[in-house]
Amino acid sequence: MKNDFQISHNKDSYTAPILFHSHDFYEIYLFADGNVKYYIENESYALSKGDVLIIPPGKLHRPVIENNAPYERYVLWLYAPLLENEGIKLLSARINALTTEKNTRRAEFKGDSLTRVTWLFDRLRECFCSAEPGSEYSARACITLILDEIAGALSRTEKFSDEPGGLVRQVIAYINENVAEAPSLDELAARFFVSKYYLSHRFREHTRTTVHQYILMKKVNLAKELLESGAAPQRASESCGFSTYSNFYKAFLAQTGVSPREYGRQRGNQLTG
Repeated sequence: MKNDFQISHNKDSYTAPILFHSHDFYEIYLFADGNVKYYIENESYALSKGDVLIIPPGKLHRPVIENNAPYERYVLWLYAPLLENEGIKLLSARINALTTEKNTRRAEFKGDSLTRVTWLFDRLRECFCSAEPGSEYSARACITLILDEIAGALSRTEKFSDEPGGLVRQVIAYINENVAEAPSLDELAARFFVSKYYLSHRFREHTRTTVHQYILMKKVNLAKELLESGAAPQRASESCGFSTYSNFYKAFLAQTGVSPREYGRQRGNQLTG
């Protein structure tokens, strides 16, 4: 089952900040307790008990946790092989469509629906830890039901209005639309009519990273997608706007732990194996 998904249920207190990061897989996050504001790129969610977040591959995200407050959550990671299952593939596609239609990545559960979806997460954990024959089939059924619950909750959600966001929200949205062009801090400051010092401070306050590092993370994510689709490393480097292949290689290796060529080879083996 570990090739298809992983699930965890944790309750603890955090003092160290969690930085923006991304995954190559889908994350389903159920918030159970605490005082947390969750950022998914240029979106932010002040979480309440029973909120479920849907985080697709490649999306930079991080929680901001109140110091020393209890922090309880379930985290479900869905890997590519499982997402090829016909039923799960259809449900995940429906969820993706609903997040776009409703303009939100949050599904809310309360009362009986929260009890039901929490039970499914707990049952899935039992299956994941079980060595009993057939537990993988029960696990897949639980995942299917969890996705169905999320799709149902999203379908009942009112559409969120596209209200103008704050400065950092707008800057991140602009960067995401122009990753390959890699706008500089000076260019961003001029575009949004603020000083680069003010923008740099506000951006770091929101993301715990610099504009330059955020753009590098987005570029590497884009390069990973290109390599997974069969692009050669040199072509991926050029398409992502790196000035030299050496800069691309260093950034890619720092974020993934493997070279661009090795990453492309590994992903190719996973897709054909």
